[in-house]
Amino acid sequence: MANERTRQTVPPAPPAPQWSRRQLLIGSAGLAAAGATALFAKQSLVDWVRGLVGSPVSSGRIHLYQFDYYFVPNYMTWRVGDAMEILLHNQSPTHWHEWTVGRHVRTEVFEGFGRLSSDGWGTDFWDGVSVVLSDPYQVDNFVPHDAKVSYVGPQAPYQVAQGGDFSPTLKPGGSIRIAFTVPNKPGVWHYGCFVQEFIHFRTGMRGMINILPA
Repeated sequence: MANERTRQTVPPAPPAPQWSRRQLLIGSAGLAAAGATALFAKQSLVDWVRGLVGSPVSSGRIHLYQFDYYFVPNYMTWRVGDAMEILLHNQSPTHWHEWTVGRHVRTEVFEGFGRLSSDGWGTDFWDGVSVVLSDPYQVDNFVPHDAKVSYVGPQAPYQVAQGGDFSPTLKPGGSIRIAFTVPNKPGVWHYGCFVQEFIHFRTGMRGMINILPA
């Protein structure tokens, strides 16, 4: 009898929750919204932190990677007078990519589209800057523009061309070394790839350089 009373006083287990299709959809949508908010807020948070505490100053050798369609890194801080060596690598297996640095993207008006990015900068960062190029590999073309360029080794592999801003353009898997001293041009500069009539730049292949005074 005691065992029977004990069994009678044990409360039954609560029923398993039953999710309706509507509840499941609402819950999934909430999770997706939270994930999207975290994703899109991440860059804003990074920008806010940079504005608050700054970014480490990069000097010496920097590896800059080109992908489809973004750069790694896409933000750098330099200081006027520092010696720099950019090792540019095109990591794309299929696309040609260039590297340009400047301010004020040139625009053109296309009927039906409004003002769109064109193919370069209003101000080229490299104008008047002394640059040494070396270790060219799979270079499609290089435009020196108004930079003071020296080449290590035979000039033929650099595929020197005319027209446009200072820009090395690399074939898939290509690379090149760019050495220079940061000129007295403090402030914010931008870099990008304008290959394929500005499409790469508009797709997100861009970055920013904050140059600090000496």
